[in-house]
Amino acid sequence: MKILIDTSPLKNDNAHRGVGMYTKLLTTELKKIDGLHISTDEKDLPNPDILHYPYFDLFFDTLPLWRQHKTIVTVHDVIPLIYPDFYKPGVKGKLRFYKQRFALQAVQAVITDSHSSKKDIMQFLKIPEKKIHVVYLAANPNLRHLAKNETMNILKEHHLPERYVLYVGDINYNKNLPQLIKSLKFLPDEYHLVCVGKNFFPQSIPEWQWIETQMALSDVIRRVHFVTDIGADADEVLSAFYSGATLYIQPSLYEGFGLPILEAMQCKTPVVSTRNSSLVEVGGKYVEFVETDAESLATGMKNIFGWSEVERAKKITAAFTWSQEFTWQKAAAETVSVYKEVVQK
Repeated sequence: MKILIDTSPLKNDNAHRGVGMYTKLLTTELKKIDGLHISTDEKDLPNPDILHYPYFDLFFDTLPLWRQHKTIVTVHDVIPLIYPDFYKPGVKGKLRFYKQRFALQAVQAVITDSHSSKKDIMQFLKIPEKKIHVVYLAANPNLRHLAKNETMNILKEHHLPERYVLYVGDINYNKNLPQLIKSLKFLPDEYHLVCVGKNFFPQSIPEWQWIETQMALSDVIRRVHFVTDIGADADEVLSAFYSGATLYIQPSLYEGFGLPILEAMQCKTPVVSTRNSSLVEVGGKYVEFVETDAESLATGMKNIFGWSEVERAKKITAAFTWSQEFTWQKAAAETVSVYKEVVQK
């Protein structure tokens, strides 16, 4: 089979987001599979059997209305449609949405990251169930648990506190960061919050203003640390951040997948997560699940603080084993199955 993959996500801001990593790691694994000719250059492969768009934007023209080849599109989530009051596209964005939805309905197959997202795609984008295929993602294979001395050296370079809980991601509404910040009020003073992501800087958008306001209201400004300068390829630094954390916290109201949960498990760090959407699929039985309010988040974290060394080691090992069930080799193989089904029709 000849497969042309659109790698536009690697040429803009998406390169540093989950969609960029998905495109890069999936393409790398697909190229290892015998019987596939994978290309990211239309000049190299002008007449492919499949054209695969590994991303889909609800409010921008990322999918052409008319296509010459059989087409597969990966739709990671439709969160902006679940919370329309907080993701307002404007008049032009709404018009583009109808165009994008119409274009998507004509493709041969849709791939998505979770059964939760599959349900949402059926509901909001009106795609038939038989067209949608769930292919789970996996953690970045380069992230790993670091030895204590390696971890401490990197943490000192970044001036991180001795005891901290870690959050990695964006500041969008669905991330529920005000409640995460508020949860510090209910934790012992020695515990700090470290937030890693390129958008944790002062800016004139509501999401940042919510963060600043909540830090002031909860009187925890000195206990919150923002790290914005970790690049997409800084695997050792991010590994150290995970490895040095007392726990990882995923406070989201909703997620299409929740990749940092697997990253934390892979780095042998316990996880607290809210119990909703795809997070229950990704976390399985190996996450301390809680509700989305600040006190519930704090209760979940304090439960982990109270683990004995033996209990912590046992649960970390079980979660690490679970995380290894999610691999890019498996994701690539399941993606190829979708390719074959579409070609054979």
